[in-house]
Amino acid sequence: MNSFVRAAAALALPLLVAGAALALPRSQDSARPAAAEKKSDPAEVIVPFFGNENCPMTGRPVNRSKYVEADGQKAWFCCNNCLTKAKADPKAAIASAYKETKAAGNKTCPISGHEIEAGKAVEVTFESRRVSLCCADCEAPFKKSPLLHTAIAVYGAEDLKNKICPVMDEESCDDDLVIYKGKIVRLCCGDCVEEFAKDPEKLLAKASGR
Repeated sequence: MNSFVRAAAALALPLLVAGAALALPRSQDSARPAAAEKKSDPAEVIVPFFGNENCPMTGRPVNRSKYVEADGQKAWFCCNNCLTKAKADPKAAIASAYKETKAAGNKTCPISGHEIEAGKAVEVTFESRRVSLCCADCEAPFKKSPLLHTAIAVYGAEDLKNKICPVMDEESCDDDLVIYKGKIVRLCCGDCVEEFAKDPEKLLAKASGR
């Protein structure tokens, strides 16, 4: 190899490595919850997700369309094969997905709004999070809307308590929700999550009654 070719190869190698690094794909699903909890951008539309990011059977990234549900909680799986096995015993499958949980770290009760006294907290678990409540009386309300109250505990957001979906004007709200500028907006369905992100300022104002 002559000196000119060697020099050209030496210059090309770093460029090829840099190009390969830029081309590496990112998993948006797995990155979304962690990025949201950093709260780095208050104008970001956050879609709370506290489920398992990896399949408890294979360790692979989950497919958000493949899950089982029991007692108000869900666990996600990577493929139809794993999903079929999970359906044989959903409760056991959910338990296997959340062998380890993370404390929400909330200092106030998401139900009552009261400060939690040291040594008197009642812990409840929703999927991958442990939430502290001020007393046992708050357990039943928590279990009625666990996603909502876990979102309040984790993000410290204010629930607007809107009864009508701001996207679909005549539809009552269900369990779907988003967080925008520290406010929890309730929606009627998952399809409205994407629609909300297209014009969050307008829809936040509608949900707030402005």
